[in-house]
Amino acid sequence: MRLGVVTAVLYCLQFSRELSDGEVERIAAMVLERPFYDLTVEEQYAGIEAVLAAPAWDEDLSWQPHDETAVRDFLRRLLERLNALRPWQEPPYRSIGLDRWEEYRRGVLLAHVRLYAPPQDPMFSRLRSVPGDEHALRATVLRLRSGDEVALVAPPLSDESDAVLMAVAPHRPAADVIEAFVAHTGYARERVSPAVRTRWGWRRRNGRALPAGVRPAPG
Repeated sequence: MRLGVVTAVLYCLQFSRELSDGEVERIAAMVLERPFYDLTVEEQYAGIEAVLAAPAWDEDLSWQPHDETAVRDFLRRLLERLNALRPWQEPPYRSIGLDRWEEYRRGVLLAHVRLYAPPQDPMFSRLRSVPGDEHALRATVLRLRSGDEVALVAPPLSDESDAVLMAVAPHRPAADVIEAFVAHTGYARERVSPAVRTRWGWRRRNGRALPAGVRPAPG
């Protein structure tokens, strides 16, 4: 059978000399806080459990230094540790796809977000080109640990305009959603500016236009 999430686990262990209890703790924290493939904890657990239950593995694991017996023992201890950590929280955030993109593009504008340089920005690698978008927008839709769902929408890579944070009604008060976004993604508070609506429309941060193609609801 295909190893799925176990392959991702093994990539994180390929430079570990021993599959110690400390490594069990490290990978368990990743499962809970930085989920592999944006899966839920339940999905990751089930994937590991299924691989462990399989009598034989078809994939070549020679690229990593640990033999199958050691890996199986590690996976058993990992599941035991995850069970000990129940009940599981939602991860701080995870991407949930762009199926509702049109709703978010025309949704409620919550805030302007000043992106970091790519290596330091927690969202940069999650921004994906929106399929078929005529303005080449990039976006990611996130479910936060708070239960809020938001979209971060950015212009093309060549454009230095701010990203915008969008929601779809109904949602919690904008200030609460913004605080949850800051708390769970780690963005510095000063980089997230609440959107302001005036009688003439949405006031742009620093005079910059909204990303082309984003058409917020009246609010």
